[in-house]
This record gives sequence, C-alpha cells and structure tokens, in this order.
Amino acid sequence: MSSFVFATDARTASPSAMAATADSLRGLGFGRRHWHLALNGSPASFGRRIVLGDDPAAEWVVFVAAGDRITRDALHFAAEAAPDVDVLYGDTRHDVKRDDRLPSYQRRPSFSPERLRSHNYIGETLVVRRQLVNEAGGLAALTATDAHDRNLRLCEQANRIERVAEIFNVTPSANFLPAANREAVIQHLARVGIAADVEFDAETPCVRVRRRLSRQPLVSVIIPTRGSSAEIRGTTVPLVVNTVQTMLEKSTYQQLEFIIIADTPTPLEVRDALSRIGGDRLMIVDYDQAFNFAVKNNIGVAHSSGEFVLLLNDDTEIITADALETMLAFFEDSTVGIVGPILHFEDGTIQSAGHIFSPDPTDMYRLQPADTRGAHNYVRVQREASSVIAACLLTSRKVFEEVRSPRNIPGAPAPRDTHQRRRALPPRAARLLPAARR
Repeated sequence: MSSFVFATDARTASPSAMAATADSLRGLGFGRRHWHLALNGSPASFGRRIVLGDDPAAEWVVFVAAGDRITRDALHFAAEAAPDVDVLYGDTRHDVKRDDRLPSYQRRPSFSPERLRSHNYIGETLVVRRQLVNEAGGLAALTATDAHDRNLRLCEQANRIERVAEIFNVTPSANFLPAANREAVIQHLARVGIAADVEFDAETPCVRVRRRLSRQPLVSVIIPTRGSSAEIRGTTVPLVVNTVQTMLEKSTYQQLEFIIIADTPTPLEVRDALSRIGGDRLMIVDYDQAFNFAVKNNIGVAHSSGEFVLLLNDDTEIITADALETMLAFFEDSTVGIVGPILHFEDGTIQSAGHIFSPDPTDMYRLQPADTRGAHNYVRVQREASSVIAACLLTSRKVFEEVRSPRNIPGAPAPRDTHQRRRALPPRAARLLPAARR
C-alpha cells in the first residue's frame, strides 16, 4: 500500500488556512506526523526551516498550499500509478463564499515543458515520488521553495509526468491565473543548458523566454501559388508577390531562399515580379499536375538547399520582424520537430493558435479576437502543441525527410498523414509561439 507525506509552506499562511488544510488531511486519515511544514524560524534557530512532521519511508510527497484541501483522487491515482510515473498533477476546484455562485474548475492540459517555463500552469498541488524529491533538493528545501521554482526542479528531473483529469485539490482562491517566477526560470535554464534572454511580462503574467540563436542557417521558404491577386489595404496586388516582398522588407532574418511552386495559370507578370524582387535567391518551379498541396511542397523542398524548411502559404505576411530568429532558436533543442506562430486573419482575428485532434486537426481559438487570452492565458504563452497549421510551419530538412512519404516521390502524404506518421518516429515536440498574419 502506498504511503504519503504532505508538504506545505506555512511561513505566510493564516491560522484559518492552516486549519482548513489540517482538517482536510484528518479527513483522509492523516495526522501531524504526516505533515511537513516550512515555518519561519525562531531567533534560536538562526532562521532555519523547522520540520514538524516527516515520514522518510513514505513513497509519495503531496505538495499542498495552505488553505487548500486534498481530494482522495489525488492519493488514489498515485497509488495506482505505473512504476515509471514520478509526478502527477490534476485539476482544481475553486470554491467561492457567495451562496449565489457555483464552484469553478481549473482544467489543466497535458504536460508542456515549454509552457511550464512561461508560468506555473500545473498548479501548486503535485504528487511526487519521494525518491525524486530527494534527488531534486530534498523535502525541507522544496517545501520552502516558490511553487514555480519547485515544479521546474521536479519536472526537469522526472522520468514521466502524468496529468490526471480529476480534481486533486479544492482551493478558496478565486485567482485562476498561473503564477510566474522569472528568477526561477533563469536558474532552470542554467541547469538544463538553454541559452536564452528572460523577461517578466507583468500584464499576462508570464515569463518570456527568448532562446539565443547560435548560428545563421539557410532557410528555404517553400510557397505554392497560382499567382492570384487580392485587395490588401485598399490595393489589388498578387498575393505571392506581397508574401515574398514583405518577408524581404520586414524580416530581420535574411539567410533565406525562396522556392515558388507555380501552377501553369500563374501570370507572366507575377513570375516577372517575383524574379525581380527575389533575384538569385528565388527559384520558380513549374507545376502542371492536379492540385495536391503536399506534393507541391515536396517538389519545392526537392529543389531547395536550406538546412531548414519554412512551409508558407502565398497569402501570408510577416508582422513580427524577428519571428524567424525566434522560431529557429527552438531548434537548438534536438527534440523539437516543428515550430509555428499563431496566425491571424487580416482583420486581426485568430486563424490558428495550434491544433488539437478531434480526431482531425482542429484550429484552436479560430475567429477569436486578436487579444484573446485563452483559458488561463493559454494563447499568450509559448507552449507545445499537438501540431501547427501548415500555412506557416518551420522544420528542419532532417525531420522533413523522416516523415516524407516514399509512395509518391517527389510527392508526400497529405498533412493529416504526416501528423500520423510522426507518431512512429523518435519523439519530437511541436512548439507554438505568439504571431503572423494570414
């Protein structure tokens, strides 16, 4: 049978908050000897933490904030966890005191290391194997550590982190926004070897981690087109010309080549305009087959030479000057497979804030206003995603070749097939960051 010890930072807690948590533990059959507290030390203790309770033989440590109540589900799922699971977290119920309001729930998504660097979205209640607690700094030190700092330290060493879709804790707090600690993130990045500049965004709030790009690799921009024109800010222009021109004029990253896969109907004047603005960095490849978006992209990649490939629709326009540097820097991490920005329509509404599969790829927050925050600031932070929209998708040539279909060279699977094929390959993350305009 699994055994537990509970840990609470009580240094600034009120007596009523401590009483509420104590009542919760008693209701679960646990007493003071199972409850480890971090307290302000007396002068005689030279400010050191005071340990009131601990069970060194306990298999699990449950971190709980003062005032919160732990549910039986938190303990049950730990007891039933697979041997390789080190950390479990779940959802939170927010109780309110006004009788006319029902409780609210904070539903948390699957584990995202990138999002955890942005803010402590997994919450304060974690159920962690004691061995991992010992390895990550020890119970006394971690109990008295800021929750964002503690969770980063634990999760960076965990073998497997599991999110459980059940209520793990009940809190009287009405604050749904995850907390963020800039200094904790700086220390975390140093421990895991990520070179980055770090800023605190007080408005969101979150920590902005901007990785440093160590080199300037060539990026092949692959753009399929028919040479269609449309009105942009009151002027009718060829869309693909605007896409290339704005990339050349606005992007601060210029190690680029452009491969334009042009359908037969593409007007000569569009081809001439592309050649004029792109010069020797632009190649036009004729395409006279039936429409197939994936095949066109694969033909484009076959004619390219860049170490990285940016799949880009011909009706897109860059609005963030350093977007490419930001996206490229993620590939300093070899586990990253694809990176994409949040895309906006011309009217500012969101086209895609990443994909979920239900079961097909579905654009999150589609047609929502540009200032949409999403659940618990979901849209405002960098994070892993199930996938990103292929209208603007950056990947390495190596990863592209891994998922490329051998059925129809120079063809390739449709985007849906590509997503499915990724599952059989070495695990890689899809990273999403906030923005570009469609």
